[in-house]
Amino acid sequence: MIRLGTPFSEIDDMFLSDIQDDTILQYAEDERIEILNNLRRKAISRFKCCKSDLNDRDETFGEFNVDLTDEEKLILATIMRKYWLNDKIYNLNLLKQRLSTKDWKFTSQAEHLLRLTVLAQELEKEITSMIMQYSVYNYKVLSESP
Repeated sequence: MIRLGTPFSEIDDMFLSDIQDDTILQYAEDERIEILNNLRRKAISRFKCCKSDLNDRDETFGEFNVDLTDEEKLILATIMRKYWLNDKIYNLNLLKQRLSTKDWKFTSQAEHLLRLTVLAQELEKEITSMIMQYSVYNYKVLSESP
């Protein structure tokens, strides 16, 4: 049976190629799949203006029932990266709460958290820009069609 649509793996592969973090490989395959599924669901909920119906998907077969454009895949993968980074920041914030202020200042974790926070802000700007460009382009295409 030939299936039309976009496999989740295409978005997941784009996401994985963008992160320079091997910690996801430390998880068992079923845990890794669950992490990717959760990140993808969050990305779907964030990408509300997608022209394709992202809710039209088959979790059993691991695919969208619609053909996503490369741009839509990239936006989803980028949003997944943002949520992956958010989890890292949240974990470091929890660590910071457990250490005294003096201990925290002497660890490289403090600098790492600061860099991750700046990166998250830059990534948020990138996502907002990508979604705006996508929306404007699709609005122009729809408004120019007869």
